[in-house]
Amino acid sequence: MTGWLPAVGRFDASWLIGTFWDARWWVMGAAVAAVCVWLWARRWWLRRARTVLRDRAVVALVPAADFDPSLEEIERHAARLARVPAVVGWAPERALGVRIRLSSDEGRLSYRLEGPARAAALLRLRSFPDVDVVDPGAGNDEVPRIRFDGVPPLETDDHDGDEDA
Repeated sequence: MTGWLPAVGRFDASWLIGTFWDARWWVMGAAVAAVCVWLWARRWWLRRARTVLRDRAVVALVPAADFDPSLEEIERHAARLARVPAVVGWAPERALGVRIRLSSDEGRLSYRLEGPARAAALLRLRSFPDVDVVDPGAGNDEVPRIRFDGVPPLETDDHDGDEDA
């Protein structure tokens, strides 16, 4: 019964090599199974990230003309946005971000927040007293493009930075 134990007082690793040689198919099978489980988990995690990114909440904050926030109000708003990952819970990190877009429509500044749908209630909370929280309509889902009158659009193939054309 003690034949499988190493000899006391001297190092004999032949039993260890023999044991692994006898179990080589089990070890390879376990390695293949571990790789398959890892690939399945990675695919599931990426699919979850796509699902969370597809289902996002959008909230527009429209400030009043005399809007002048204090430093404390700005810090409170930033702390609220930093809590979004805790509200969403277990989700891929790439899907937890809050996007902030600033735009101007007819001279009024619009501050648009986009985040995970599970954090929609947190995004809709009023952070500032002089700011209206508005849910943007279905027609405003596309990203507004900024265009300047009399200026041609930039060409995408000019990467060398030379302006001597």
